Amino acid sequence: MIRRALTLRPFVEQLVLKHRQQWEQDNRSRRTGNLRKSAKEPQICLEENQLTTNDWDVLDHLARLLGFYEDAVKTLEGDGQQRRRKRGWVGSYGNVWEVIQGFEFLLEVLEDYKKLASEIPDAEHFRININLGWEKLNKYYSRLDETPIYYTALALHPAFRWGYFENEWKDKAEWVTKAKQMVREVWEREYRHLQIVRNPVADEPVAKRQRKYYNPFQAYCERTRTVSGCSMVKEEASSPDGIDDEMDELESWQSSWEDGDNDVRDPISYWHERRRRYPRLSRMALDFLTIQPMSAECERLFAAAGRMVTPLRSRLDADII
Repeated sequence: MIRRALTLRPFVEQLVLKHRQQWEQDNRSRRTGNLRKSAKEPQICLEENQLTTNDWDVLDHLARLLGFYEDAVKTLEGDGQQRRRKRGWVGSYGNVWEVIQGFEFLLEVLEDYKKLASEIPDAEHFRININLGWEKLNKYYSRLDETPIYYTALALHPAFRWGYFENEWKDKAEWVTKAKQMVREVWEREYRHLQIVRNPVADEPVAKRQRKYYNPFQAYCERTRTVSGCSMVKEEASSPDGIDDEMDELESWQSSWEDGDNDVRDPISYWHERRRRYPRLSRMALDFLTIQPMSAECERLFAAAGRMVTPLRSRLDADII
């Protein structure tokens, strides 16, 4: 609606001018040329109902700000499946490891708009709404601590690992410690001593493709894509079957890296390829990385299922459908 109003601004101003001219023409005395005292100005022409230049500037900034929210929400919607997109790049929407990045991205945007709001004259309501938006976003961000899903998914992405937390939260050591602790607790409790059945299946190559298009949120995710934030050594090629059952796979993987880790676009394929080298950690990674961050895709499927049968045939059994 705001974008539409900005697009139609010249026509809105022209409409107000047209009503004013028509009203003055209908209520001007032919003898004196003055407006009649009894003439009542239409609501559309009242000064308190007009948008000033500052008002239009605020609407423009607000539209840009809401655009960032739109980018983040649409990026987190989806089924997480890798496929070719409209703009020619191969990738996925609806990735659980991007939830924390979404909060960080939007908080960063709001901080920038806090500074911008102080420079806009007569925009007190805009500044208030920015602060309220920041408080609401931070409220839900703090609730991510209620589950290890988001921290684990991001920590087990080969392009981020511990490095994301250490780089982005360098001034908040307690946040980094808590995130690592939550991930390690899940690893120690549910996966480190998990019994694994080894299947002699050939490894599959990881599909990699560089994106050609980014919205602002995706650009932020790319900017924070680094594995150099923590102390790591390059992992040497080793036999996939040479696995030490007593080895801490989480610590071993976090402290090593391979060529191309920073360019991995599909962490699910990445872990599927390494399921023999890290049998327990890959199970943990696949369990968490395949979680849907939003219910949007489930709701789409639910709505689509309702169109399979007309209301007149609603009593058909599932095996007939």
